[in-house]
Amino acid sequence: MSRNHYFLVSYRLGKQKKSTEVQAAASVLTPEQARYHIESLHSSELPSEITDIEVKPMGDAADQEPGQQRQT
Repeated sequence: MSRNHYFLVSYRLGKQKKSTEVQAAASVLTPEQARYHIESLHSSELPSEITDIEVKPMGDAADQEPGQQRQT
């Protein structure tokens, strides 16, 4: 049984700081893999407007306490 892993991805879109949560089956998410996800979220923006991508692991589904919610 595979567990899902969660990552907090921070980035800049133009001059705005943004972040999103990414769920993946792999225990590692590279900035390049995160870029693919971010570009799909902002498909109307130029890819060159997305900069400063940082990925921070948040754990996996088993790490959550019952009733705990994740914000996106």
